[in-house]
Amino acid sequence: MIRALLIGLALALPAGAAPSTAAASRVRIDYVVPRAAAMQEIYRDMKGRRVLEGLRDILSVVRLPRPLTLRLSECGSEANAWYAPETRSVTVCYEYIQDMHARAPQETSPTGVTRHEAIVGPIAQVFLHETGHALFHLLDVPVLGREEDAADQFAALVLLRLRASQARPIIDGSAFLMGSYAREETADREALADDHGLVQQRLYNLLCLAYGSDRRAFRYLVERGDLPEERARGCAAEHDQAAFALDRLFRRHLQGGRIARDRVRRGFRWAYR
Repeated sequence: MIRALLIGLALALPAGAAPSTAAASRVRIDYVVPRAAAMQEIYRDMKGRRVLEGLRDILSVVRLPRPLTLRLSECGSEANAWYAPETRSVTVCYEYIQDMHARAPQETSPTGVTRHEAIVGPIAQVFLHETGHALFHLLDVPVLGREEDAADQFAALVLLRLRASQARPIIDGSAFLMGSYAREETADREALADDHGLVQQRLYNLLCLAYGSDRRAFRYLVERGDLPEERARGCAAEHDQAAFALDRLFRRHLQGGRIARDRVRRGFRWAYR
């Protein structure tokens, strides 16, 4: 089966292999020191956890034709994240992480999401989402459909290379933030015309890929009603289709040609501290 061969995007070397020095040097990291006192704690936490170093470790096996910068930065009043093709840089704003902190539950939520999970899950997801945009551009990878949907799939499939026990808190944390945004979203003309899907739709897509990757590990999503049964029935095929497509598109750009789970696990060690 496709699932047995590929369950996710190929982004790392076979187990035990090390990335080349040249590949590692193509990925640059930048923790921009914020001026606002409110951002100082977030800056120290992200740098102390070595968040950017972890993502660089995962990406170091991609044969990038040009350097890519991963940046954490203060952005004024903007709680956002983006990839800028002109500077070949991924930026996640401290303000966006501050918003994650504000929305995270003080106590464990009724569905079992801890405050820690509600913060680190979205951080992992947003960095991978924007990195997906970067790789589509730098590697000249064709995208059929909306690029925002493809970037969401990229992020989810990399996260699902973790063990189910490791992926679950990150998926649940990401879903918590999406749910918070979805409750505030209005399906008006502007939202429907946006190049991003509605947040509630993006949430169901994430849960479907998770359930489709391992129906036993993620069956709780269906049992408690987070993922409708009608959608869940096709999620294994949906996951396999996305994983197969991403593998085909990225394989020639990778040292070793496919993913090694251990590298993704090492790259996300910061999320469990």
